[in-house]
Amino acid sequence: MRLQILIHPQLRKGLPECAQGGLRRSVWVRYKSQIPRPSQKHLSPLPKKETAPAAPVRRTVTPASGANPSPKTTIRAGPPERILVYYGGTGRAIFLGTMRITTVLLFGAACLIVAPACSVADYPWYSVSGVIAAGALPMLFVSYTSAPYVNFIHLALPAFARKSREAAIQYGKELPPTAMLYITSMRFNTIPRQTAVRLGDLVPAHDPLRPVSFRNLNPTPQRWWQGRAPTQFYTEEHSKPGRQTSAFFPELWGNIYRQIQAAKS
Repeated sequence: MRLQILIHPQLRKGLPECAQGGLRRSVWVRYKSQIPRPSQKHLSPLPKKETAPAAPVRRTVTPASGANPSPKTTIRAGPPERILVYYGGTGRAIFLGTMRITTVLLFGAACLIVAPACSVADYPWYSVSGVIAAGALPMLFVSYTSAPYVNFIHLALPAFARKSREAAIQYGKELPPTAMLYITSMRFNTIPRQTAVRLGDLVPAHDPLRPVSFRNLNPTPQRWWQGRAPTQFYTEEHSKPGRQTSAFFPELWGNIYRQIQAAKS
């Protein structure tokens, strides 16, 4: 009916303009709803385009203008300033330290326990002094005879001998008289003591009361509270084996020892 009114010109003229516009819209909506829509089931999806994986982004950090570049760290491959050329051995150092501590304890027991007990008992008057002397003799004997024993000897290397291990060995085989040796021995209280000597000041020596290999002709003067600097030292001809490090050169001590023994006293 609505479609006939729109088609027939006389019927359309009898309607006002607003009614004609509404009639046209209603007819169009109804006509549009009756149009069949195509089914989507038979349509296959479009193939997706294969995209190449994105390349990783590399970020480069450039220093700011005017900034100083950081210095490169250099690793030194040569030996240190001081190298170990003689090692006396751990067993001997422990034995001598134990002997010193034992004799000190024996002397303390004689002075604090045995001597007071003899003074109050019916003993002769000289028994107290005899007990103290008997306790002091082992301590003095061990301290005197073990003083020359050397635990370590270090050799100071100049700059040209620190470039490589071969350069250090070559320098150690032909040492000048001004070469510095640092000899580490043991004090009376088992504390290490280091003595700096020149190779040209060492000469062979012997002592009938204690073992001595060489002595120092020009000891370094020390303060009064430091005590007297040791002048006599005892080492073996060859170094004891130890842990191999870049600062341990046991093969050099044989040449150094022979060079000391060949010096004129």
